[in-house]
Order: sequence, then structure tokens, then C-alpha cells
Amino acid sequence: MAELEWQGEPDQPSLRRAIRHRLRHFDPTLRVIAEGFLAETSQIDLLAVGAEGEIVSIRIAASGDDAAALTRSLADLSWLRPRTGDFLKLAPGLGLEPSAEPRALLLCPDFGNETRAAVENLPRRTIELLGYRYLRQHGQLSVIFETWKPTGLPPATSRTGRPAHEPGLGSHAQPNGDETARLTDPPSSSSFRTGLTDADLRLEH
Repeated sequence: MAELEWQGEPDQPSLRRAIRHRLRHFDPTLRVIAEGFLAETSQIDLLAVGAEGEIVSIRIAASGDDAAALTRSLADLSWLRPRTGDFLKLAPGLGLEPSAEPRALLLCPDFGNETRAAVENLPRRTIELLGYRYLRQHGQLSVIFETWKPTGLPPATSRTGRPAHEPGLGSHAQPNGDETARLTDPPSSSSFRTGLTDADLRLEH
């Protein structure tokens, strides 16, 4: 078995190459077409074309930079969307689909809770998070990917808009028919909400 050695943070060009190489095996349908592609104000680490002909922005972030990288990824989508036609004119052989929405892949050693929560609120596959670790194998820089999928699901709701497990007004809520009947019952002579009378509360000696 090849000896593996965990490695300190490599330089960005080497990390890009290692991640690009690993992506070929991780997702063979993803075709990287450019490195260090200048977008609005910063470089997209890797620009790719996905299986459905969509443009894919791939950002590589260092630990602690995931929130800022998420903002850049969102900006990439806004910047790339109106330029699909330009890509088609400049490179018609890329296999781009004009109607396909661009998406983003964000790589980082770890993601904060706020970044994960923000991605969960986006439409599916708009931005995907992928963790990575770098190491050296016989002196060659390699990366290992750690997939992450959104797990938060909105609570089930009833037709009234309340969560399905939540009762109506208090724990005595009834179905519509029974509730209507209960509301028309004559009021109790007792001042206690339990319906007990004064006689019920007398203690026997």
C-alpha cells in the first residue's frame, strides 16, 4: 500500500491541478475548460461544463474563507448567466446548452454552519459543497473529497399552514365538526376552566 503523508497547505496553482485531476474521477461528466478564469472582480479557480451543458463555476476556498467564497460563487452565477451566448459564439464546440442554468461547486476543507444553512435555502444544485483534504503520495500532491448534502427539511404543514404536529388553539382542539359543536355548548356554571363544580372540590372528612 502506498505511503500517505498529510500535507500542509499547498500553493494555489498546485492545489488547483490536484483538484482538477481528482474531479476527473469524482465526476467524469464534468469537463474543466479553464483555470484562473477572470469573472466580475476575481478569478474562478476552475471553469467547467456539466453533463447537461451548463457552465459550472468551481471555487477553492481555504479554511475559514467559506462564507466569502459562497458570496463569490453566487456572484459568479449572476455574472455567467447573461454570458452563455458569448461562450457559444467564441467556442461553439464546448457543448453548452443555452437554456441550462449555470451552477457552482464550492470546495473547502470545512464549512461553517451559516454557510451550510445558506446553501440549504437555495434551489437544488445551485451551489454544491464539497470538502477536501490534501496529502502527498510518493511526493505527489493528492486530494480526498468529502461530500455533503443538505439535510434540513421544512416541517410538514397542514392546510391551515400550521406544522402538522401542532394542535390548533390549545391541547383541546377538535376536528371542525366537533369543534363547532363544542363552541355552541351552554357555558358551565363553574368559574373553573376544568369544569369542576364547588361540590366536586369539597373534601370528605
